[in-house]
Amino acid sequence: MRRRITIGILASAMVLIGLAVWLNVRRSSGLSSQVDLLSRLPNEPAAVLSIDFTILRRAGLLNAHNIPLEPEYKKFVDGAGFDYHRDLDSVVASFSGAGEFFVARGHFDWVKLRNYAIKQGGSCYDQLCRVQGSTPERRISFLPLRDNVIGLAVSTDDLAATRLRTPNSALTSQVPDTPVWLSVSGQVLSHPGALPEGIRVALSGLMETDRVLLTAGPGPHGIEAHLETTCRTLDGARTLESQLRTTAATLKEAATRNKTGDETLAAVLSAGSFGRDAKKVTATWRIDPAIIEGLTAGI
Repeated sequence: MRRRITIGILASAMVLIGLAVWLNVRRSSGLSSQVDLLSRLPNEPAAVLSIDFTILRRAGLLNAHNIPLEPEYKKFVDGAGFDYHRDLDSVVASFSGAGEFFVARGHFDWVKLRNYAIKQGGSCYDQLCRVQGSTPERRISFLPLRDNVIGLAVSTDDLAATRLRTPNSALTSQVPDTPVWLSVSGQVLSHPGALPEGIRVALSGLMETDRVLLTAGPGPHGIEAHLETTCRTLDGARTLESQLRTTAATLKEAATRNKTGDETLAAVLSAGSFGRDAKKVTATWRIDPAIIEGLTAGI
């Protein structure tokens, strides 16, 4: 009888241990993929950005530079102990009228992050920290979603980051398999004021389309960037294709006139290839890694 009781206790203990391990694995793996991260973003029309820094790092695109860091970024690195070259694995973000939302997986020193927020005049309660941004309407909030995942928001609402605590919806569209991509819905394109200035300028010629998808990743001849967009009308698609070709020709002429021989960004854009299938317009550019290193130098 005593032996049976001992075996029963051991069996129960094994079940409890197994259950605890399963729950722990489930919690830690709940945000293990880009799809998991994307599911935390608000379910609303937005420009959605995804970057897999692990793949970019393996490709040698995030190697440490000898160029000094920008002063503001260096201040953040020194204060928060976080450097995306080293500590960031992946990030997804959405940009809309409700604000800017980020979910990032990486290596975070939560004590330093909280102390940095407080030193900048912010406050932390429980797990949520809040800091005033560069303007009164830009209120920054962040909190840990896992030990290795942060949720951050820039919005008029200083509690906006709490929206990232739970999944908002299942993804209904296929997620690109490239390390970098940007998807912008037509609803957001028709209200460009909701987009960050850099994205707004880059997409200024695509405001009459239903959706824009930009992807970038390793290709057979280096890094390749692709554009795919669907226009509302056939005439609109023809016009857009013509505009892309005209812009490329103008840039190519300017590059030839300068005769510098440098692999500049303008030269890359001028060498793009373009196509159209009914209302869908596509473009492809090959990019030398040196250009990316130049654009990201000091940040």
